[in-house]
Amino acid sequence: MDEGQLRAFLTIGEFHSITKAADELGLAQPSLSQQLLRLEDELGAKLFDRTSRGVSMTPEGEVFKTHAEAILLSTRLAREEVRRSATGLVGEVSIGMPISLGELIAPDIVRAVQHELPGVKLRLRLAFASDLTRWLEKGMLDASLVYYSDDLSYLRVEHIADEMLFIIGPPDAFGSVDHRGIALEPIHAESLRHVDLLLPPMSKGLKRRFNQQQHGEAIRLSVRSEIDSLPILKALLLDGAGYSLLPYLAVRDELRSGQLSAAPVSGMDLNLPFALVRAGRRPPAALPAVEAIVRSKLEELRRNGEWLVDQPLRPPVTSPDVAETLA
Repeated sequence: MDEGQLRAFLTIGEFHSITKAADELGLAQPSLSQQLLRLEDELGAKLFDRTSRGVSMTPEGEVFKTHAEAILLSTRLAREEVRRSATGLVGEVSIGMPISLGELIAPDIVRAVQHELPGVKLRLRLAFASDLTRWLEKGMLDASLVYYSDDLSYLRVEHIADEMLFIIGPPDAFGSVDHRGIALEPIHAESLRHVDLLLPPMSKGLKRRFNQQQHGEAIRLSVRSEIDSLPILKALLLDGAGYSLLPYLAVRDELRSGQLSAAPVSGMDLNLPFALVRAGRRPPAALPAVEAIVRSKLEELRRNGEWLVDQPLRPPVTSPDVAETLA
């Protein structure tokens, strides 16, 4: 007997009809009937009783059904195990990334891991940078895409690119805009003193980065709320409750539809170093392969103009002292 005969037998039992089973399997009815007869001859038992209303499984058929299902399951599991062995990579990998980025590329990453690394179970967590940093420090993630700060210098860090932050506000708040909803002229950092800022939580290191700059005080004094929810933050912006500093991806759809507008900020460096950071523990063997998939999806996003960074993605760094690249 072969897999085809076993599937044919189970399908006939499911539909209680040779005709319907043949349609389901894409076979001619005579061909399916011949498969069943050969199987019954081999087993030396009648598997179905034929009636005017179709077929019903005999007691011998019920016994064989259990074995047929087990054989097909075992065969499928064997194939999957061999595929896993062929890649040489098995196990679980946990990766974190910012919400705004993850909502765009997470589905593609999951599909790519399923296809390219069938032996790997992926745990993907989307959160704000402050949460991702904390989870890395506690060893709750194997690696994460985060905005780098000195707080992470003791971990293995690969600088990927510098992502631009924009001032986000109501429609027409910053004059003429391009097709993406971004103003043609920048807004000076000092003017941020005169707006109410609603910001996502930032790590202490990123706050220091702002405060150490000439106009950092303008931002610090204007912060009215820190909101640990991107949907709530966007709802407040759409309601005209204030302004925010966010990457383009966080509000891409709202900018394109004209519900919000954005502007670059001059007089201050609001480019945030974006990094792939590994936790301090020994990484899973499959982590480099998953990281390569993440990088490829980020590069696709950059090439398509969806992810606004100030240069092509930096190549992977193999040295353990990669944090020096951010010095």
